[in-house]
Amino acid sequence: MPLARRVGAILLALAAIVVWFAMAPDESSDRSSDIASALADYGLNEARTHGAPQQQVVNGWVAKDLLTIIAEQQNDSVTDERLPALAVLVVLGLALHIATSTRPAEADGAASASAAPAADPSPEPSPAV
Repeated sequence: MPLARRVGAILLALAAIVVWFAMAPDESSDRSSDIASALADYGLNEARTHGAPQQQVVNGWVAKDLLTIIAEQQNDSVTDERLPALAVLVVLGLALHIATSTRPAEADGAASASAAPAADPSPEPSPAV
């Protein structure tokens, strides 16, 4: 049992290292050029406005453009699947620990069936003289 536990622990440790490095998330994309483009368009459109209604329309356009960029960032956001995979390895480690641990004696103190039977506790009557 100790050998199986050691081999299992080594395999779980190697699996944890592989999971941590192989499942590392990719880096997120940089959206600064999209933001700069939306704000540049806003500057050009704002310069051509003549009054509050036109400014409201231009502000709506830039708000729409910036919200689109935010939505794309959320869509491309990095998800890290390493923690659920490591949780599975923890569960496997607990299962290995339970499977390889020795079984305790029964709760009432009785010996297991493989033990030798106990001697009869009642004393033999001594022969009368």
